[in-house]
Amino acid sequence: MDVQYLKNVLKYAASALLSVILIAYILYHMSGGFSQDIVTETAALTTKEETLTIRSSIMRNEKILYSPFSGDINYLFSDGDKVAIGTKVAEVYPSGGDAEMRKSIIALDRKIRILEQSESYVHASLSDTASTDRLIWKDLYSFMESADSGSVSSVSAISDDLLIQLNRRKIIVGSVRNYSAQLETLKAEKNALMANFPAGASEVVTESAGYFFSAVDGFENIFSSADIAAMTLGDYRAMCRKSAEDLSRGGFAVGKLVTDYRWYAACEVASDELHNFDTGKYYDVKFPYNGGASINMYLYRILSDVGSDTSVLIFRTDILPEGFSYLRNQTVQVVKSSFTGYRVPVSAVRIVDGVKGVYILRGSKVLFRKIEPLFEYDGYFIVKERDESAGDRASWLAKNDFVIVKGKDLYDGKIVN
Repeated sequence: MDVQYLKNVLKYAASALLSVILIAYILYHMSGGFSQDIVTETAALTTKEETLTIRSSIMRNEKILYSPFSGDINYLFSDGDKVAIGTKVAEVYPSGGDAEMRKSIIALDRKIRILEQSESYVHASLSDTASTDRLIWKDLYSFMESADSGSVSSVSAISDDLLIQLNRRKIIVGSVRNYSAQLETLKAEKNALMANFPAGASEVVTESAGYFFSAVDGFENIFSSADIAAMTLGDYRAMCRKSAEDLSRGGFAVGKLVTDYRWYAACEVASDELHNFDTGKYYDVKFPYNGGASINMYLYRILSDVGSDTSVLIFRTDILPEGFSYLRNQTVQVVKSSFTGYRVPVSAVRIVDGVKGVYILRGSKVLFRKIEPLFEYDGYFIVKERDESAGDRASWLAKNDFVIVKGKDLYDGKIVN
């Protein structure tokens, strides 16, 4: 046998085999056979609040308004309306007689009040259309929320305000000039009914200026803010043990007047939470019952006793949100602290040479970036934002970096497909 021929055959066979292996390698590589199973998550800038959910008691300076007799009430103002001294805020039609006539008079008064308030915008310009539209949408959302919660009084008040805004819009865009003709007709109808009504209405008139509210609960004189500056923890607890006062002692309660714009929320907390609070500072207090309304309130006082398991935080504000419900006792969420930084999964954090950080993917390159966790929640860290003025800023995690949350054998500088 020719030895040289055999060598050539073997050489060609080896070359062919190597070619097949090389082609297989390239195809395998192109198909992802050597690719890394990498999953990333963006380091988004996030703000997370640490809150304390507690019960609160609303405290204000409130004066109950009475009528000498009970009956059907015709309110002339909405809750929260500011009224001057000597203002007629309600009429009470005595029980008995023609009930349908009383209801008709009250219904006419309501229509008259709505149209009169609608005309207060008779000189408005077209530039007010956008702001009026915003108020209309706000009333619509508030109406739906109140309807869902079953608050009948709120639904009635909001529907009146919605009608006023819709009427005002007609004046602004020129659909109507005014409502004088309708008002004259309604007032004539009311006067005709009143002429045949056997007994006149009792007028409820304010003796001082303030903010009118129709709801009373009997705790107006108990949860008063008049003595709040000298209140002790024992005083507060004694106040909470009291029962509502008998509202019939002064006549027929038809509403109340809040004589001061300043009001308070007293919140009982575990004493071991006090390290999170300091008097003289402001805290965001959220009111879930009020659609999640958030009010920045001043921590006026902390009531505490040595050895007591609970203490009371007294928050104060001069803010009077429109449409806010001052339900006496309601749950609140106090924001103890707030953290802003990049959101990073706890599972992605690694310790490399004693340094805490994460691996990120930039193009096809794996890089290690340092982090400083500020707050942990639900499997995530809020980590400190990168200081763009620092000399070593490139070694820290940056906003919108792609944090690797899944990957094997990671190290700084690794190239992955």
